[in-house]
Amino acid sequence: MTNLKKGDKLRRIADGKLFTYHSQDDSDDENYIHVEEMAVPVYLPDFEKEEYE
Repeated sequence: MTNLKKGDKLRRIADGKLFTYHSQDDSDDENYIHVEEMAVPVYLPDFEKEEYE
């Protein structure tokens, strides 16, 4: 996923729950991000960007 901006909505593939993108994680692994609803980094490939028309 590229070009994520703060506030973008991400849907967790496993259960369809919606999260709000906050920022990249500070680690060297670009697959980890922060979402507003969780205090720990999450694995980006587990999510898909919610597209609005």
